[in-house]
Amino acid sequence: MEVRPVSRKGIYGDIVLQIQGMIDRGELRPGDRLPPERTLAGMFEVSRNTVREAIKALAEKDMVESRQGAGTYVREVDGERFVSTLAGIIMRGRPALRDIFEVRRLIEPEIAALAARHAAPRDIARIEAAFADQERAVRAGEPTADHDLLLHGLLAEAAGNVILCEMVKVLHEDFNQSRVEGLQSRERQEASLAAHRAIVEAVRGGHVMQAEKAMRDHLEEIEAIVFAGSRYSGHQTPSEVS
Repeated sequence: MEVRPVSRKGIYGDIVLQIQGMIDRGELRPGDRLPPERTLAGMFEVSRNTVREAIKALAEKDMVESRQGAGTYVREVDGERFVSTLAGIIMRGRPALRDIFEVRRLIEPEIAALAARHAAPRDIARIEAAFADQERAVRAGEPTADHDLLLHGLLAEAAGNVILCEMVKVLHEDFNQSRVEGLQSRERQEASLAAHRAIVEAVRGGHVMQAEKAMRDHLEEIEAIVFAGSRYSGHQTPSEVS
């Protein structure tokens, strides 16, 4: 946990911004314990009272929680509540496929980039295992939609941002690839496998820009297939593609 001393004694806002930035970037993850007050005071070169004010402000933002006798921890996001709310919005609005693709293009390349930057060894191992399972399914001629969903979900987890992780789950569940025949051909599965291989290799190597580009290329390729020909209209909802 690297910090810089605050510019003026007694000003806790800078401490709040620094810790909030670490949480936003995934340097501090949900469940992580912050250093003790005395340690933080030394790191920021402020009094313990100033640290307490900063912790209180972070708690009011629901970013951390103090546990009696156990210290201060980064709060877990209420994933179930978030998913329920987001899923409800999607279901009520019945978005067009183009809307879903636009959102995926906005967030998933960045997720791949964040995964390349933040993935821990355990994250890499899980991503590689999921990719290996997808490759076996393709070679066996089995459906791969579930493998695709798992891989994208693991990339989101590796990115270290719980909100993005939950958004990916909802978007992928709403856009069910098994409903798009063109995505299930052997040729398409091989192309998806190659795209995923490029993403996994970039994440494994910590190549941020490469991972971002590989994911963007992958999504653009899928979108081109989905909307190829007159059968798939940009105004269709996911349930209408079957």
